[in-house]
Amino acid sequence: MDTEPEHGCLEALLSAYGIATDFINYAGETVPLAWENRLRVLDLLDVDISSKAAAEASLLHINSQRFASWVPKALVVEAGHPIQIPVHLDVADLSTPIRWNIETERGEHFAGEFIPSDLPETGTHTLASHSISTRTLNLPELPPGYHPLTLSSVKQQIQTTLITAPDVAYSPEWLAQNHKLAGLSVQVYTLRSEHNWGMGDFSDLQDTVIRAAGLGIHFLVLNPLHLLDADHPENCSPYSPMDRRFLNPLYIDPRKVEDFSENQELQGLMATPDIQSELLELRSKPQVDYTGVTRLKYDLFNRMFGFFKTNHLEQSTPRAADFYNYIDGKGEPGQVFANNQAVKNQFTLEHARDPLFHFYLQWLAEIQLEACQQLALRHGMAVGLIRDLAVASSSSSAEVQLNPGLFCTRASIGAPPDPLGPQGQNWGLPPMKPTVLVDSGYAHFITLLQNNMAHCGALRIDHIMALMRLWWCPGPGDSSTGAYVRYPVADLFAILRLESLRQQCVVIGEDLGVVPPEIRERMAHSGILSNALFYFEKYDGVVFKLPEHFAPRCLAMVANHDVPTLTAWWNKTDIALRQKIGLLDDEEVLAATIHGRESDLIQVLHWVNNAGLLPQEWLDFNIHRPFDEILCRAIFHTSGRMASQLVSVQIEDLCFTELPVNIPGTCAEYPNWRRKMPLSVDDLLAGIQARRMLASLTEGRRQA
Repeated sequence: MDTEPEHGCLEALLSAYGIATDFINYAGETVPLAWENRLRVLDLLDVDISSKAAAEASLLHINSQRFASWVPKALVVEAGHPIQIPVHLDVADLSTPIRWNIETERGEHFAGEFIPSDLPETGTHTLASHSISTRTLNLPELPPGYHPLTLSSVKQQIQTTLITAPDVAYSPEWLAQNHKLAGLSVQVYTLRSEHNWGMGDFSDLQDTVIRAAGLGIHFLVLNPLHLLDADHPENCSPYSPMDRRFLNPLYIDPRKVEDFSENQELQGLMATPDIQSELLELRSKPQVDYTGVTRLKYDLFNRMFGFFKTNHLEQSTPRAADFYNYIDGKGEPGQVFANNQAVKNQFTLEHARDPLFHFYLQWLAEIQLEACQQLALRHGMAVGLIRDLAVASSSSSAEVQLNPGLFCTRASIGAPPDPLGPQGQNWGLPPMKPTVLVDSGYAHFITLLQNNMAHCGALRIDHIMALMRLWWCPGPGDSSTGAYVRYPVADLFAILRLESLRQQCVVIGEDLGVVPPEIRERMAHSGILSNALFYFEKYDGVVFKLPEHFAPRCLAMVANHDVPTLTAWWNKTDIALRQKIGLLDDEEVLAATIHGRESDLIQVLHWVNNAGLLPQEWLDFNIHRPFDEILCRAIFHTSGRMASQLVSVQIEDLCFTELPVNIPGTCAEYPNWRRKMPLSVDDLLAGIQARRMLASLTEGRRQA
């Protein structure tokens, strides 16, 4: 820098861009953020602070943007209450009449006129060449929705959208009446069957729905179903997707599509020994061969689309009309996405360069996913599918590349240092820029919610703390030098409530780890369920929480994709695996880990015993005895008594699987997101063992 910028100017810039001054850590201590770390975020945002003059110019720029228009592109307000909005006007125009018009989604019309100088002033702002006066305009109550507001004078006309949000999110009968429901957590791609194409698909999910519903299960918690990178199929983490707005076509079952079943040429191809041999090999592998499945399925998809094009699009059939209606419903984001997919993919398939091909895959995927949800409801599930929205997409993803101004690709989301991660965490996912998100009228966030709330009964939002703040790391490397960046939490929660109501979708916020009190307060006030993981629900970090002390409005999981299965946890095989792959090299750390686990095992036996459910065979409290069905049923029964309205167990725990589907913090060390179930859906859920175990869970639910 030529001249060190004044501290006050820099603080104003840091505040304008939402860069926090401190945070509360895992121990409840307030930790000030280093000055240089905070300034580094400004650099990541390409804010020039190289000199005093540059910093002042940057501050003037951000303030000028803020007051460039009478009103921002969108204003978030409360439904059912008189509305007050700020209007930013040049002081020279305060005597010029302005007319306002509102056209609600229901077709109602409201209009009026005001002279700005007659309105109460709430602030003044001096810019480079003029001064701004902020006035408060009163508007009538409006129903929930997106309502265009037009402001016009003799000089100009401005349009904004009033995003009018309800006080609480959608609350169906089961939630309002405090029903206690049992569920299964399912990683769809891990499901086995005799008819899939080497990985679990939507037909396997339908089979799971039917079997589970017959056993008293009311919901299935799914992995994110987001689009992955078909050009690099081994990049298979559902939490690092290519685009969260669209579905992964690999979940499509071609057998359920008439362009497959009525295609004689394709039927002949499928009957050949080579294809049948390839199918058998893909199905028999213990891990999903994403490269093989992608190659096979996309070849089929290409042939299916050719059939659809010839027999429907070129013939203008009713099915073609449905397809074009689907495309129209996806609007500009869908068109941009399909065009990009057509240009960037590396397939040599005949139709891969046609945007309609990529729309076709999304259309089929949505049809089959919706069929799963409707099947769940028909079979008596109160909730049905619970989808999962990942916190971000990868930096090379279509979602990021198609929104270059929205995402900060020089930064990465992560977490600050804690005892388990002294250097912090760096997740390698770019964050959205809060100022750009606001300036865009929250369009991308709204689309994300709309697309992910479709075809399900509830949506789990991964790392819901992201609606309030995110830890920004300076790209790859040491995440301890990061800083928290604030987001417009009140507006984002309001939009979440609105879309929940419009889509009739319950919202679950994944609030594990260090959670600011404000997040829990907003979740409670908004009617958003929390998320608990049994392994971590303890008093003072030692004794497991009594079932009746679990949060009522909560999805309580006995285990999930980020922790060991119950069997591995009890038998400590997860510790042995982490040691084997080099994550537990230190002997002292290994010994402490084993000691801590054995303490947990004793506590679990006490937890079950306190409920009066410890089996006779386990009354000796022998924690070195291998895990078995008897103890698992007792744990399920006790878990079923949790006060939480939703309690889920992993489908893996019904067959005592020990290998994890994911080991957090690993990449090359372990084949994450690939391990298949050892049994087919039918064999597993028709088996007496799984039926007994789920009976224990549902019995506990009746007693809760």
